[in-house]
Amino acid sequence: MLISSSRLTYIFNNLLLIAFAISCLMTQQANAQFGVSPSQTSNFFNDFRNRTSQMKKTAQAAQSARSGDVVYDYEKGAYVSQEEQEGFQGLQQLLRSDREISQPSVRSGSSAFAARSVGDYTTYSGQYNQGLSYFAPSYTSDPFMSGKRNMKLGPVNVGLGLYQGFEYNSNVRRAPIPVSDFISSTLLNVNANYRLTQNNVLSITAGLGVDHYFDHPEFAAYGNGNYLMNILPGSTLAFDIKAGPVYITIYDRFSLRPAVNNAFVGGANNSSFGVFSNDFGIAANWQINSAWALALNLTNNDSKALGSNNQQFNRTMNSLHASLTYSPTATWILGTEGGVSFLNYQQPTLNDATMFNWGAFVSVPLGKSTVIKLSGGLQIFDFKMPTVFSPIGPGDTSDLNGYYYNLSITNQLNARFSHTLTVGHESSINLASNYVTSDFINYGLSMIAWKGGRFSLSGYYEHSTPSLTNSTFAGTGYKLNQYGFDFYYTHQLTSKLRFGSGYHFGSADYNGITGRDTFQHGFSLDLNYAVSAKAGINIGYRYFLTDTKQAIADSTQSRVIIGLNYNF
Repeated sequence: MLISSSRLTYIFNNLLLIAFAISCLMTQQANAQFGVSPSQTSNFFNDFRNRTSQMKKTAQAAQSARSGDVVYDYEKGAYVSQEEQEGFQGLQQLLRSDREISQPSVRSGSSAFAARSVGDYTTYSGQYNQGLSYFAPSYTSDPFMSGKRNMKLGPVNVGLGLYQGFEYNSNVRRAPIPVSDFISSTLLNVNANYRLTQNNVLSITAGLGVDHYFDHPEFAAYGNGNYLMNILPGSTLAFDIKAGPVYITIYDRFSLRPAVNNAFVGGANNSSFGVFSNDFGIAANWQINSAWALALNLTNNDSKALGSNNQQFNRTMNSLHASLTYSPTATWILGTEGGVSFLNYQQPTLNDATMFNWGAFVSVPLGKSTVIKLSGGLQIFDFKMPTVFSPIGPGDTSDLNGYYYNLSITNQLNARFSHTLTVGHESSINLASNYVTSDFINYGLSMIAWKGGRFSLSGYYEHSTPSLTNSTFAGTGYKLNQYGFDFYYTHQLTSKLRFGSGYHFGSADYNGITGRDTFQHGFSLDLNYAVSAKAGINIGYRYFLTDTKQAIADSTQSRVIIGLNYNF
């Protein structure tokens, strides 16, 4: 039964009030960008359709009585039996662990950022696609429990996961002359929902944390020096509504994190600054009939860079995207999707723009174990002329009339082996130019090698060309070629003890910029021990060697990490 219009208005007003209060608490910080590139748009709609499907399932589960041993699963938003969870935990752990070493987040040491996603403030600009939901944080503090809790506060289902880490870092700045520090990291994962009726749910999923640099707080990427606040990308306050055949999600998605500034020539590849980003949006999915479905997403994105030297990156963007699909047999899918975005920078050194993309896609299963998806279309970026040519702006006058395509093949060879290949070409907005055009390849495989043993291998290649032809930052004819791979093996030694080991290699070739080419090697060791059903201890070691053509810029970094997890 749907809630009344008066109660819906009351709840919606309170939702806006909560979102406004959160925004006010983050003083002098702002908000984000998502969906300029067609692949991001497509990923959003895929995730949103999955959310609608889960809403249908959990609404049915809310009506049915369950017996036996059940837990609350925040991935599904309902109480489920233990049997229904078999296999889920291991897969999610594997997807996270194989790429963690190369994740270009703060202090990771990795230079494997993707040039095509530098201009996206809503997630980390890593070479690999994000494995988690658009509406969920990029990290969870409970690797042994995978989001399952039995905790209720009145009518609200609540999950809290606390992580406390202590780290020794031998080279905080990743510089040729190392400066070491001890760092404390505290993270609280919040995952809660309130089912007002069978079909209407208010929820929040967030990762909130604070870092403290004991000896050199001035080396923090942002913050007041002593304490560095983190809000993980994907943290979301959402209200899901069912109105007849239409499922609606009203959401406010926020993050506070380091962003990559690729405008620094001669500096580190992953020079970073702080950015607070916020997406307030309304998405709707309408199942028109058994074959046709229409999805829409309207988003207001605001971004504010932290620090007086980065104010040229402040911006606002409004976007409207749509996806129409046809699937008469519920197997193959034919569709068309795209949209328009209006970009406005708060300072005149970077160029405002109207950006349009539209195309078609088809998704076809081959047998029971393989899915192929192919998409392609047009991209048109119309930039205004720059009003200020200054040392902090690229002075780019380029527009875009181009194309995009994306091909992905996913194959579940058997119960132990699965792999995915993605090939694409597309353009997205950039910080050192109006836009950047990239060709990229991602490949990943996951395998259960033997009892207790799992390994994964991921590889990437990216060729990127900025739109500008001559710039103070980029030089003439600047192009970037990147490739690398990541290997991770994990073994469940006992029911409580797990071991992991990984290796990362990355290469970046800046054709047109002398002396900036780099090679990087990274190694990791991990031990995780489950003290109890709610508590765990992890000990980790990371080592990165960065080799540049300018020998004076070479660096090494060692990190020793001790972490404690507790799930309330």
